[in-house]
Amino acid sequence: MSPASLVLLAAAVAAPAVAFLVYRLARGLGFLDPPADKQHEYRRTIVVAVYALLLFLPVLFYGFGKRWPGAWGLFGIATGLALAVTSAVAIRSAFVLWRIRHPKTRL
Repeated sequence: MSPASLVLLAAAVAAPAVAFLVYRLARGLGFLDPPADKQHEYRRTIVVAVYALLLFLPVLFYGFGKRWPGAWGLFGIATGLALAVTSAVAIRSAFVLWRIRHPKTRL
């Protein structure tokens, strides 16, 4: 077997275990519980968006460094769109959270 095939096989075998560990971590941190209030919901959305940023940004840097060979161009477009949507959701959540925590006062 080639080294690439071994890496693919190892990733396929390890994927269920990693998914289970992520699930346990999310459950342990309370991400799967219903939000206590709107502030909690928006804070949780912002945290998830930051994690997505940490996931998608290195993929984009790697892809642009390697000039997106062949079919990877579509993957790069999908990654860029996912990064843009995640960023938009995080920015919107941050603005709404700011409004909740700092309501306008009448003078």
